Amino acid sequence: MKLIEGQLIHRRYRLDRRLAQGGMGEVWKAYDIQLNRPVAIKALRSDQSNMESKLQRLRAEAHNSANLAHPNIAALFEYYEHDGIGFLIMEYVPSKSLADLYHERGAIPPTELLPILIQTARGLFVAHSHGVIHRDVKPANIMVSDNGEVKITDFGVSYSTNQEQITQDGMVVGTAQYISPEQAQGQQATPQSDIYSLGVVAYEGLCGHRPFTGATPVDIAAAHVNDPVPPLPDTVDLQLRQFVMSMLEKDPRDRPKDALVVSRTLARIERRLLDQQTEASDDTFVAPPSGRMPRRVASAPHAVNTLLRAMDPKTIIPAGDAPIPAAPIVADAASLNASVAAAGATSAATSVPLAAPEVIVPAPPANSAAPIVQLPVADMPSGVDHSLETSATADSWKEQQ
Repeated sequence: MKLIEGQLIHRRYRLDRRLAQGGMGEVWKAYDIQLNRPVAIKALRSDQSNMESKLQRLRAEAHNSANLAHPNIAALFEYYEHDGIGFLIMEYVPSKSLADLYHERGAIPPTELLPILIQTARGLFVAHSHGVIHRDVKPANIMVSDNGEVKITDFGVSYSTNQEQITQDGMVVGTAQYISPEQAQGQQATPQSDIYSLGVVAYEGLCGHRPFTGATPVDIAAAHVNDPVPPLPDTVDLQLRQFVMSMLEKDPRDRPKDALVVSRTLARIERRLLDQQTEASDDTFVAPPSGRMPRRVASAPHAVNTLLRAMDPKTIIPAGDAPIPAAPIVADAASLNASVAAAGATSAATSVPLAAPEVIVPAPPANSAAPIVQLPVADMPSGVDHSLETSATADSWKEQQ
C-alpha cells in the first residue's frame, strides 16, 4: 500500500506530510482527528523484500517503547498492522535534533550542552531500568526543543532482555561514528554501550568534531576498537574532560556504573560551572558607556521640617541653605541651656545627623494650650539660636512671625 498525503490511517490519523524516508520505512507527520493533536507515524515500506523480518523488528520497537513513559523519551501511542504493514503512532516532536544544532553552531558552551546530556542520560536510565538498550544513541536521535527539553527518539534497533533475539550473532548494529567498541566487534550491547555512545555525543559537542573519522564506516568502527581517544581541548573544564573520557573507556567495566551516575555527575559539574560564572559576574564591574562614574546623591535631613509642618501645615520652610527660624516648641530655657552646655562649645556648629529620626507632633486642637515638646540639641539645624523658648500656641507663633 502506497501512502499519500491526506490519506486516513486506521480511521483516525490523517497523513499530512512525509518527514523522512529510509531503506526500511518512512515517517509521516499526521493528525489525530479524534484527539485533535499532531502525531508522528512510522510505517514500513510495502515494496521491501523479507517483510516478515522487518515487521518483526517493528513489533520489537513497539514492545520496547510501550512502557517507557518518561518526559525525556518520545512516547508511543499505538501500534497496529494492516495489509501486512506495521504502523507506529508516536508523539510528534516539533524540535530540531542535536545533530542540527551541532551543524549550525559547532562546539557548544558546556553550560548549554550539559542540560541536554543530563536529560538524555535520565531517559536512558529509565530505558535501561526496563531492560531496553537503545544501541543507536546519536545526535540525530536526540531532539531538543526551543526551551531546552530533550526527547530521545527511534528505538528501531533497540534490544530488550525480555525479547527474543532478532539480530544474528556477530552482526554489527549501530552508527559507526557513535558505536561502542563492543558493538563494533559484534558483541552484545549493554547499558555501558549506550553510555559510550553518549560520551561520543558529549565529545563532539564540547570540541566541535567527533573523536574518530575514517574513509568508510568500517574504518571508523575499527578506530573505536583500536585507537586511543584524542584528548579534549585544555579549554574544557578539567573535571568535565576527565568524566567524558571515562565514558569513552574501551572496557565497559571502566565506564560509569550506569546512566544515573552520568546524569548526577554532569549535574554537579553544571552547578559548579554556573556558580563560577555567577561569582565572575559579581566580581566584574562594567563601566558605563560614557566612562563617567554614577553620582551618589544623599538627601538632606528633614526631621525639623517635618516637625514644623506637623505643628502648622501653613508654615513655610526656607529652601536651600537658608537658616531655619527657631521653632517655638522647645522646653523651658533652663533645661535647654543645660542641654547646650552638655553638648559643649561646638554645639553651635553641630550638623544634623543623617540618621536622625523624624519626630511628628500633631497640631493641638483649637483653644487649647500648646504641648511642651523638647527637641534634642543634636536634632537642631546649625545656625539656630538655641536660647529661644516659648509656650505659646501655634496661632500665636504665626502672629509673632
